[in-house]
Amino acid sequence: MNYRFSVLLIFILVFGCTNPPEIIPDGYIDLTYDELKADYRSCIGKGIMTSKGTKSWKLNYTFTTRNDSSFIQFRDIFGRRILFVEAIPTGITLWDIQENIQYAYKKGTSILILDMVGTYDIAQILWGEVPVKFVSDTTESSSERNSNLVNFGLSASNIGMVLDRITFNIDSLDTVIDFKIFEREFGKNDLQLSKGIPLSIPYN
Repeated sequence: MNYRFSVLLIFILVFGCTNPPEIIPDGYIDLTYDELKADYRSCIGKGIMTSKGTKSWKLNYTFTTRNDSSFIQFRDIFGRRILFVEAIPTGITLWDIQENIQYAYKKGTSILILDMVGTYDIAQILWGEVPVKFVSDTTESSSERNSNLVNFGLSASNIGMVLDRITFNIDSLDTVIDFKIFEREFGKNDLQLSKGIPLSIPYN
């Protein structure tokens, strides 16, 4: 059992597990981000995003991620498609499905969450890993300062500890945005989502 897994497991058991998961240490492997990509190549999942604060709302989402590329589709409570996020190594693009317009994300815009997590961070989160920059040892880095605004929750699975919750505390908006992943399947790919944003969608 490696050191990283041991520390995470102790943290979970001490600070929030009322019913500790049953784990067989001898057969337990804690896979890294690179190992997950090499072994499974893709994964799919679903979750729910909630916002509490000045404006409260709730959106369901599904996702697929292949290596370092991620595709996320959000739906409202009525099941209507609202937003599509395409995060690939070359950048992040947003598709406002209701207005049928796409936007190329640029750092410093009004989307504060994307100022904190980039395309590789999104991929690591969807694969079930805490982004590397948030566990950096560089004490004065912007990543560490951001870590005060971002909290992660992990749970035990048959491939090790996986990320299933990420919470953003946005003080400037007096808002807390919570992403929960309640289902994830490794080795599967959602062919429809992985097509990305159609070429016919105009840019704003």
